[in-house]
Formats: sequence, structure tokens, C-alpha cells
Amino acid sequence: MQLELTEKTRLEAPPDQIHDWLSDLENWPKINDKIRSISVEGDKCIGELLFKGQTIEFAGMVPPDNDPLKVTCNIVIQTSSEKNRTEHLTVVYEIIPQGRYSKVIERVIFERSIPFWGWLLVKFIMLVGKPTGTTNLERIKEHIAAENEGR
Repeated sequence: MQLELTEKTRLEAPPDQIHDWLSDLENWPKINDKIRSISVEGDKCIGELLFKGQTIEFAGMVPPDNDPLKVTCNIVIQTSSEKNRTEHLTVVYEIIPQGRYSKVIERVIFERSIPFWGWLLVKFIMLVGKPTGTTNLERIKEHIAAENEGR
């Protein structure tokens, strides 16, 4: 089965502002503490992130789209330099306008299939686990709020 991790939140900001903010990959280090370094050129980014306890290189790209309600980034991670094995994952932010608040759904989709029991285990941990620290969407919320105050 394909593993998909999903998180939802409501942001007090217009959908186009959320889209613009998420489309700027320079913001990514601020929303994901796993990213150690990042350099951005247009719609592409390269950098290092913490993955399964190791610091490894990644490359990402935001494919061109005219959909103001969705931001997609395709990421490739080289998991082992000796074997030259890569992992592909897609991060999708879906923005749903709802009055004063916009709902944002973050989906992290891993391309490689995992056994059904592994999928169940991850879902169970997400359901009953007690996460520590702030999640990506909570950080986005903080930054967009701070950006609004600075205007």
C-alpha cells in the first residue's frame, strides 16, 4: 500500500495569500525542522534534510500550475549514496476557502509501497501517539499570522 500522511488546519488568511506563501520554497525551512539547509532557484530547490536519523540530500520541484487552491512539491531523496537508491515523495497542500478561515490539508504521499500491516501501524501511531513540538501546519499558521501583523 502507498503511505499517505495527512494533516488539516484552519488558517485565518485568504486562499491566495496562503498559496503564495506555500509556493515560495524559501519558506520551507521555516515550516519543517527536518530541513537542515535549502537553496532555491525559481521553482526548484536542493538541500539537506534529516531522514530516518541521517542527514541526506534532497531535490524538490514545484510543478507549474495555475490552481490557486493547490500547491504541490515533488521531492526526491537519495537514501543511500553507496546504493544510489532514491525515494520519491509528494507534498500537496490543498487550500479550501471557508468564509473568514481557509482550511489547509497537507498530504505527504510516499511513492514506495509498504505492507498493509506497516500502513496500519503508522495510522495507529498517528491516531494514539502524542506528537511533540509544532507540526508543519501549526508553523505555517504562526508565520502567516506574523506576516499579517508585519504589514
